[in-house]
Amino acid sequence: MEAPQSGMSRRSILTLAAAALAWIVLAGSQASADSITLDLTSPNTDLGPFPSPYAHVKIDRATDTTATITFTGDTTGGFTYAFGAAQAIDVNVNATTFTVGPIVGGLLFTHSPPCSPLPSPCAGNVSQFGNFNMTLDNTDGFNDRFSTVAFGLTDSSGTWASASDVLIADDKGFRAAAHIFVTAPSCGDAACVTGFAGDGGLAPVPEPATLLLFASSVLGLGFTGRKRLFRGGPESDSR
Repeated sequence: MEAPQSGMSRRSILTLAAAALAWIVLAGSQASADSITLDLTSPNTDLGPFPSPYAHVKIDRATDTTATITFTGDTTGGFTYAFGAAQAIDVNVNATTFTVGPIVGGLLFTHSPPCSPLPSPCAGNVSQFGNFNMTLDNTDGFNDRFSTVAFGLTDSSGTWASASDVLIADDKGFRAAAHIFVTAPSCGDAACVTGFAGDGGLAPVPEPATLLLFASSVLGLGFTGRKRLFRGGPESDSR
């Protein structure tokens, strides 16, 4: 007598197992990537009425001790976002000691006393987004705004295993922030408003052990289902 079909066919079980293995490979490649991007999507009160994202922050790890950070203003909902003024660019670097530079794009950056001149970093509190260990000031004023800037980081106290290791969350849970100028044709030759925005965080990547456990469970289900298919399952008719 032909054995009844189980709830999951052999083909569907094997397909699910293959998908699980593909997920492991994809997640593993994302975890080890040397370039990641995060968005500045969390506004302070001043930017609250304006749509996000406000800017993109790209992190490129060149070696285990060097990386390049690029900030680019976004255009969202008819508004164009640029950077400028005090604490124009802010990141929290995952290093005890590090240097900054060279800086490409934007205008001349300065540090307000008592911060040391570049390449030494300057730390400071940024609006509601916490204390960052690297901030860059730009000359104040709407005419000095800029839309993109890139700068190098060199870790002099350790190493970075991947691009996701270069920045770390500060005391408020943010890795990057910026002083944003909101511009639009309706505002003419002035900023509609200025404010600060921080990153919304990166999507969590499952730990390798979690991925392996999930895949093992799916594969185990596949073998169990296959065994039941051949034996006719526990509900097979023995008459």
